[in-house]
Amino acid sequence: MKKSCRRSRLAIGVALVAATAASALGIGSIDSAGAARSVRGFDGTTVKVASIGIASQFANIPVGAQARIKKFNDNKEIKGVKLEYAGFADDKGDPATSVSEARRLVTQEGVFAIVGDTSRSNPGDYLKQQHVPYFGWAFDSTYCSPKPDASIYGFGYNGCLVPSAPSWMPDTGRPAYAYVSQKMGKKHPTVVVFSADNESGKNSVKFQSPAYAGAGFDVVAQNNSIPSDPSSIGDYSPYVQQLLTSDNGKAPDAMVCLMSTQCINVYTLLQAANYQGTFVSSLYSNVLTKAMSGSAANITYVNFNEDTPGVKQIKTDVDAFQAGASAKLDSAMFVGYASTDMFIQALKTAAKQGKSGITPEKVQKAAMNQTWQIKTLAGPTIYPDSTVGQFPACNSEVLSDGTTWKTVTPYACSKKQFKVK
Repeated sequence: MKKSCRRSRLAIGVALVAATAASALGIGSIDSAGAARSVRGFDGTTVKVASIGIASQFANIPVGAQARIKKFNDNKEIKGVKLEYAGFADDKGDPATSVSEARRLVTQEGVFAIVGDTSRSNPGDYLKQQHVPYFGWAFDSTYCSPKPDASIYGFGYNGCLVPSAPSWMPDTGRPAYAYVSQKMGKKHPTVVVFSADNESGKNSVKFQSPAYAGAGFDVVAQNNSIPSDPSSIGDYSPYVQQLLTSDNGKAPDAMVCLMSTQCINVYTLLQAANYQGTFVSSLYSNVLTKAMSGSAANITYVNFNEDTPGVKQIKTDVDAFQAGASAKLDSAMFVGYASTDMFIQALKTAAKQGKSGITPEKVQKAAMNQTWQIKTLAGPTIYPDSTVGQFPACNSEVLSDGTTWKTVTPYACSKKQFKVK
């Protein structure tokens, strides 16, 4: 009898040690057969996520991501489950750092998924191997495939942006063409499309050009002469001069900058040179209205200065997380919010099976078969079609008057596709 009691106490002790170890390793709940489910980043009650990208360029990513997380937790959107944000890993735009930071998030932080991804060099093969779904701005080709591919783990809130070998491109040049053609009074205004001298920049220029041509522009030049590392550029003047003479020795009717903050350096010199055409970028932010005065921004969501239910909601949510954040609402904050919302939508679908459905694999499957949208703000984005390109292409054109951004081409979606030759 005493031996039996000792064996029972020993068994209980072993079980307690095992349970403690399982908790420390992030092992999830116990299934109906009594076996532990090992789920990285989910301990049965909390799902851990994090962001990665260039912190200096996208500082507001964490605000947007955490605002959506706070809403999820406050409203108990999945009963018994909370989200935890493990921070914004700064990869500094360096491929080697992207790899090391991604590995750290997986092996040390033990994240379930990545949200607010703004890296230009995601280690896609590694993240796929480790079954880490990642949601963001789709700045690199790891979000993309030549044809719909259900095995991809990267999801852009507006689909694949920089495919490496697409057969078609979406109608992304539509809003800029509508504005420029009317402004210039030309059916086929000229345009130069340019970006930085790196893989993403070259791909974006190569494949965005057919979209602008398809919309109606006469693409007179493609330019990738600007170095990708801003610190290596002492003077942007030589690059600006190339742009100003890109239309057979004269300035084109429009210039499309596919870089991020480097667009500011270029535009400043273009203003000094009295450039009269339209400068288009994606630099949409209230803090940049003065610096980008007179320029247009091609944005893939509704202008934040419009009074729609979707715009009101994101402003309410970011202010709830950080008082006054809505006054600083920019593209980065929006991407942090929207990509996290996209992840949450997939998580909810997976959780319909109960907590046993909360695995990275099932979330990836749910995301790959969903249509994501925040009505009157952004979307719809249809997967798996959007592994090939933005499907549909949803965007609008806004113009800075120095104090605010005004919509010049209303937000709309197009399913037009242009073949890549």
